[in-house]
Amino acid sequence: MSKSNRKYLCADMLGCLAVMLLLGIQYIKKTGFVDLPVTYESTLPIAARWFCLSGAMLLSGCMGYVLSIKEISWRSVRPFFRVMYIYIIGTLGAMAFRRVLFEEALDSRSILESLYQFTATDTTKFIGMYFFLLLLAPFLSAAFRDLKTKDARFAFLAVSAGISTLQPMLIISGNYLLPEWCKMLSPIAGFVGGAYVRRYAKHHGRFFYFFWLLVICAAQTAAVVYICTERGILYYPQFDSMANLPSLLTALLTLSLFHSIQRKDTALTRFFSGASGGALIALILGDPVLDFLLPSIEERYPGTNELLLAGLAAVPIVFILCTVTGLFAQIPVFFARAVFSDDDYEEEEIEELPKKKKKKKKPQPLRTLEPITPQSAPEPQPMPVYESIPEEKTTIVPEPEEKTTVIPDLHSEPEPESEPEPEPQPVPEPVPVPEPEKITPSKPKEPDEIDALIAQIEHHH
Repeated sequence: MSKSNRKYLCADMLGCLAVMLLLGIQYIKKTGFVDLPVTYESTLPIAARWFCLSGAMLLSGCMGYVLSIKEISWRSVRPFFRVMYIYIIGTLGAMAFRRVLFEEALDSRSILESLYQFTATDTTKFIGMYFFLLLLAPFLSAAFRDLKTKDARFAFLAVSAGISTLQPMLIISGNYLLPEWCKMLSPIAGFVGGAYVRRYAKHHGRFFYFFWLLVICAAQTAAVVYICTERGILYYPQFDSMANLPSLLTALLTLSLFHSIQRKDTALTRFFSGASGGALIALILGDPVLDFLLPSIEERYPGTNELLLAGLAAVPIVFILCTVTGLFAQIPVFFARAVFSDDDYEEEEIEELPKKKKKKKKPQPLRTLEPITPQSAPEPQPMPVYESIPEEKTTIVPEPEEKTTVIPDLHSEPEPESEPEPEPQPVPEPVPVPEPEKITPSKPKEPDEIDALIAQIEHHH
């Protein structure tokens, strides 16, 4: 498996957790816990409900964590067709489930309205959020990468979170200070938050994120229990929304707690990768399945606390059953990908690594290269001339056979050395002995010269 096809284990695990949290909030709603009077004994159920409210933000954060490094290309639209197929198959399955088990009257018009309005089940609206983020993912990723500094990216996150997640909380006398459509932008804040976590979560340890996650969950639960106990009912509109700021912070801290950018091809990674692929169908089919199983669970566990604890086992079981169904429904997609698609299915990734600060080098003057000519070659160094010590001249007549004269070779050139060595101390050399004068016989004279010489001798006599 190529590196680009490997998945992030933490994102796949938390994506499955996000779907189970969304199914959990539906289970708590169906049990009628919201309509029960609130007491201090309701602390743990209230804490569980408010943690489940962060499921939508956690799902959008996982999308930003994975898709923030994708480059804009024609391959960016490929996941859209797969999700469209999953949505159509899941919606038709949910409608058939409702028609057979609950005997609801459904016609072709109601089915089409459920398809384009995302109203087949109560949890199908989160598939609409998934489509919305999938279409905006390339542009949000490019905008996040174009911001070069950490402060600029944090400002991008703060602005998107302030506009969207503060809208449910800024309410006075039942009137919202921000328009209601701002709440629809909260998935963008979750996406940008996931991209920010992927880039900068390594700057702190896991204990840091775990501590602040506990603080936020405890503070929010304490405020809800204190206020709602006096009222007697569970009514706190500032926090009773999936798009509020505490839900965003809970999701981002959970994602930071399990942050890991390692991508390995192991059995565990393949398992959660397949589970996350089938989780979208579980998000559609899980709601009617819970409606079908809830009467049996209530009959077996009549108490409120027991009923809520039973949901801890019921929701994961429903998720697993629906996920397996979704994987079987995607067999045609897997077959088409294997036949018509190349191995590198995933779009290209841009991995941003921290750049090391380089020291500034001083500018060096440019050197001009000149051709080597014979004139520019190094001249040989002459040998030093040593003065001889004067000695008494002695004439030695050598034998005629042995005529040898020792003449030092003063014209030998020194070999070039890479490193200069210290010059040796001058050593006096022996003075060469001069040869004895030779008596060379004169040349034989010509006959005319001989006659003239004889005549001159006779004249003197």
